[in-house]
Amino acid sequence: MVAKKKSHRNSAKKNILVIAGEHSGDLIGADLLQELKLIEPDYHFYGIGGEGMIQHGLESLEEMEALSVIGFSEAIKKYSFLKKVFYRVLDETTHRPTQLAILIDYPGFNLRLAKELKARGIQTVFYVSPQIWAWKFKRIFFIKEHIALMLTLFRFEEEIYHEYGVNAKFVGHPITKRIPEKLKKEPLIPEKLPDPHHGYTVGLLPGSRKGEIRRLIDPILGTAVLLHEQCKLEKKKIVFLLPNINQKEEAFLLEKIAAIKTIHPDIQIHYLWNSSLRVMEASDLLLIASGTATLEGLYFETPMVILYKVSLFTYFLGSLLMKSKFIGLANILSGEEVCREITQNECRPEYIVTEAWKILSNAKLRNKIKGILREAKERELGTTNASKKAAKEIQALLKSVSSD
Repeated sequence: MVAKKKSHRNSAKKNILVIAGEHSGDLIGADLLQELKLIEPDYHFYGIGGEGMIQHGLESLEEMEALSVIGFSEAIKKYSFLKKVFYRVLDETTHRPTQLAILIDYPGFNLRLAKELKARGIQTVFYVSPQIWAWKFKRIFFIKEHIALMLTLFRFEEEIYHEYGVNAKFVGHPITKRIPEKLKKEPLIPEKLPDPHHGYTVGLLPGSRKGEIRRLIDPILGTAVLLHEQCKLEKKKIVFLLPNINQKEEAFLLEKIAAIKTIHPDIQIHYLWNSSLRVMEASDLLLIASGTATLEGLYFETPMVILYKVSLFTYFLGSLLMKSKFIGLANILSGEEVCREITQNECRPEYIVTEAWKILSNAKLRNKIKGILREAKERELGTTNASKKAAKEIQALLKSVSSD
């Protein structure tokens, strides 16, 4: 969806360029534009964004979905198109007076754009730091030279930037607002869950993308069977909850669950549609694919065993490029492997069950893990409205730019 073309080139409106290239950036951008409009109704936002940003006043020059790139090969195919969009955006800034640029995530495109914008005398705010702590750390020197203000989602990122003299402000993570809102919309779990003193609830989260689901579902369900057998020996009840948001994989997942139940008719594995947050909130333990979901798990302070299994080439490339010694965000933010990470060839039921049972069978250990996750959550995610804080920091920068 592209907003209808309007002429703001000679308008008295205060033009701000805003660029988001992906759905996650559009969500953050929509909240930010709403807050900025409350501060200054006279702002006019133009650039690239999705439906959320357009609903809050963005004049979008291009379909945001067209900018989405997954993988190196797709980036090559879209190079000519992205180059055309890049120069169209720059051309727009020469035709309308632009007070500031706000670039949201999408670093491959947006960092290059920031350099060109600075050459044209336009100051840039970058919202959502590239993961320099994981790879491409040298980008910090580029950011120091070309970005006027870096807004970070995690506190430790601000600390890294300050160490290198970058103007950075920690504003907090949007999930502190978004999760409670989304949780209200998710259906309640209909199954009766065991009393914590007499049984366990385990969330099975193999991911949302087809590739990770198909790589992880067998190890996860195999682990569920071993845990089920162990609980029978211990005379404990155990219930497994498997949420899913990928409709295309629903039939595949249901078929896998049915196959397990054919062999183990008394195992309780419940498939739930679009209820991952409810599952995280209700579970004693999560068997979870590495990714953003581990950040949501940290929000609920739920102990996790983090699973990571990719192609050999991707794993080899990642091991060469990754700077962080941890894969899961919950561990990165905690600064230690509080949640066991199991990768590649070890991602098999016989390995996973050892770690899972160690946590389930030891309430003291579970509480210790929950305590560490709680500390990391309070320290790194913030408790205030991130968008409101980001808007105030941007407004302060605009005032300083106007007074220069």
